[in-house]
Amino acid sequence: MKIDRFHKSFIVALGTLLLAAMVGCQTERPIYNGPNYIMFSAERHDLGVIDNEEWFEIPIAATRTAEHDRNVGVEIIAARTSAIYGMHYTIESTTVTIPAGELVAPLRIKGYADAIGVADALGITLRLVIDKEDEWEDYNTETEIYLHKCCPLDINAFTGYAVLTSTWTMQYMNTESRLVKTHLDEELVNTIVVEDMYYEGYDISITFLNENRLEPLIEMPEAQVVGSTGEAFGTIYGNGKLMMTQPIDSGSYYSPCEGFLLQYVTLYVDNVGTVGTYANILEWITDDEAERIMREGF
Repeated sequence: MKIDRFHKSFIVALGTLLLAAMVGCQTERPIYNGPNYIMFSAERHDLGVIDNEEWFEIPIAATRTAEHDRNVGVEIIAARTSAIYGMHYTIESTTVTIPAGELVAPLRIKGYADAIGVADALGITLRLVIDKEDEWEDYNTETEIYLHKCCPLDINAFTGYAVLTSTWTMQYMNTESRLVKTHLDEELVNTIVVEDMYYEGYDISITFLNENRLEPLIEMPEAQVVGSTGEAFGTIYGNGKLMMTQPIDSGSYYSPCEGFLLQYVTLYVDNVGTVGTYANILEWITDDEAERIMREGF
């Protein structure tokens, strides 16, 4: 099972307590016999707000169970909060109950996508209202929540005309921007084909990943021929094929809210060497804007 990053810091800290409080021989299951602490599961939570209806859960955890329900208060620290309650977000209740026999209960919070801008950095700082003896000193009695505007992937929005701005075309083609057209790949899911990306007759496929709305990444399904060395450099190198690939962990991404992508690519020639790494920006435009560019240029 994959553990999400919001819970890792809590697990590490709890593990420290477990190591200090293990009893019995090594073959027995470790039992925590230390003090009871109540805390947020992480110091920071980033929420991808995609509509006005989705509730997010911020775990509040205890290190020991109790035989009775435990009510935990939560307060908003206004001086360290930029989001506006009722406008950008709401909290279902500022009292969270950890049921008897349980270790965790969620604080439920909802963001309002219509009120959050794509470039907004809206934060909410919360503090637990608990007895002093329940506080684990310097550990997660406060948490920061950040609301991020997200949009669902509509792959069709990335088809049609787009403006390509590329450091490759600046360096080797004496142009900053060029008009290109894209269409859906007939075989690969969430993949587009950029027609004649750098050179006529050489199309490039790009796949859009949407597993994590906070990280809308792109990747190339495989290394692809982007042109000929003769056209690019005026002479033939190696097999004459100029190849393009996307570096691993390149930071290439797309914006489903704004309709653009930023892609880092490495160009090379097999058995010859690497030419360099370059940046491509594709911004999708309307057909009317494309017609104007074809008439008047950039």
